[in-house]
Amino acid sequence: MLSGAREAAAVVVGGGIWGCAIAYHLARAGLREVVVLERRELASGNTPQAAGLVGQLRASPLMCRSVQAVVRRLQGWASEHGEECGFRQVGSLKLALTDGRVRELEQHVSQARQWGLDVELVSAKAAQARVPFLDAGEVRAAAWIPGDGYVEPYTLTMAIARAARRLGVRFETGRPVTAISLGGPARRAVRGVETTRGPVAAPRVVVAAGPWVEQVAASVGLAVDTVPLRHQHWTTAPMSDLPGDLPVVRVPDASVYIRPEVGGLLLGGFEARPKAFRMADLPPTFEIEHTEKDLGVLEELAGGLTRAFPALARAPVLKGCAGLPTFTPDGNYLLGAVPEVEGLWMAAGCNAVGIAGALLVGEWMAELVLEGRTAIDTASQALTRFGTRYGDRARLGTDCEAIYGNFYSLDKGAF
Repeated sequence: MLSGAREAAAVVVGGGIWGCAIAYHLARAGLREVVVLERRELASGNTPQAAGLVGQLRASPLMCRSVQAVVRRLQGWASEHGEECGFRQVGSLKLALTDGRVRELEQHVSQARQWGLDVELVSAKAAQARVPFLDAGEVRAAAWIPGDGYVEPYTLTMAIARAARRLGVRFETGRPVTAISLGGPARRAVRGVETTRGPVAAPRVVVAAGPWVEQVAASVGLAVDTVPLRHQHWTTAPMSDLPGDLPVVRVPDASVYIRPEVGGLLLGGFEARPKAFRMADLPPTFEIEHTEKDLGVLEELAGGLTRAFPALARAPVLKGCAGLPTFTPDGNYLLGAVPEVEGLWMAAGCNAVGIAGALLVGEWMAELVLEGRTAIDTASQALTRFGTRYGDRARLGTDCEAIYGNFYSLDKGAF
C-alpha cells in the first residue's frame, strides 16, 4: 500500500455523470468503499454543458435496445429512489427534408421496430401538429418516437450521486488526481492514485475524466483513441406560442436539433469542420466553461434551422454554451480494462451521447471491473478494439472529425 494513504476498494477518477454512474453501479453490485475523486465539483466539466437528449433510434441493435433500457430506468427512477431525475419524456421527431433522407428514415424505422422500439413514420402535417412553427412544406416524412425525450444533465447526475451515497459511495470534490500509482512486477499494477491532498490506496482505479482522460492515460505511458471536439448549442428567449408538450426535433439534413428550454428553445448542431483540442496544450487554469464560443457556427447552421423552422429567424438568442465531448474513430464508446496495467480501467469517448448512455456505461463498467466481462456483447465498445494505438494525431483527429460532421448519418451509428 501507499505509505500514509487512505484506503478504498475502488477509486473512480472524475465526478461527471459517467463517474457518478460507474460508482453507483459498483456499489449497487455490492462493492463497498468506493471513492469518487473530482478535481472541482460534481457534475462540472462537460456534464452541465450537454443538451441531454435521450434518443432511442440508433443504428445498432446493442445501442437501440440499451437506450430503450435506459428510458425504462429513467421512467422508474422516482418510484425506485423517491425523487425525480429530470427526465422529460416529450417524445421526439426526426425529419426528412430530402428524398434520400426519406429512404434512409424508412430503413431506419423498419430496423428499429425489429429491435423493439415504438416508432412510426408520420406525415409532415402530423409533425406540424406537434411543432406548430414547423414549415410542413419542407418536410417529406418524419419518424415519431413517443418514448424519447431529454434530461437536465445536472439534475440526473446529482440524482445518481445521491443514490450512490445511499449505497456508501464517498465523493471527494476539489481533489484533483495528479498521477496513478503503480507497483508490483515491472511497476505495472495499480496501487492507487496521488492527489493534491495526499494519496488514496486502491487495487482498482477507473478513469472517467472526460477530455482529461488523455492526460491521465499519458501519466502511465498510455494513449487513448479520442479527440475532444467543441460542440455548441444556444438558448433562445422565452417564446409565448410554444406548446407545453413540444417534442425534441432532429433535422439530419441540416445537422441540427431543437428541444424545449425554460420557455424557449435550445438549438444545437454539428458543423462540418469542428474545432479539435489537445488538453495538454491548454493552460492549467482552463475549465470547460472557458471553451471559446463561435457565433459563426450558429450562422452556419442557421440556414438549415430556418429552412425547417422559419419562425426561428426572429427568435432572439440569449446565450451560447460550449463543451468538449470526446470522439472516437468509429463513433462508439471506449470502455474496458487497460491490458498493460493490472487494476486499471478507462471509460472514454462519449461521442456526444454521454448523458443518454451514462446509466448503461455505469452498468457495463461495473460488470467489467467486478466480473471481467459484460452480460451482453459489448465488443463494439471495447477499449482495445483499435489494436495498435494511433501514432498519427492528425489521422485520429481527421477520423473523429468525420464522425462528428456526419453525426446523423445512418452508417455512422449516431442519431
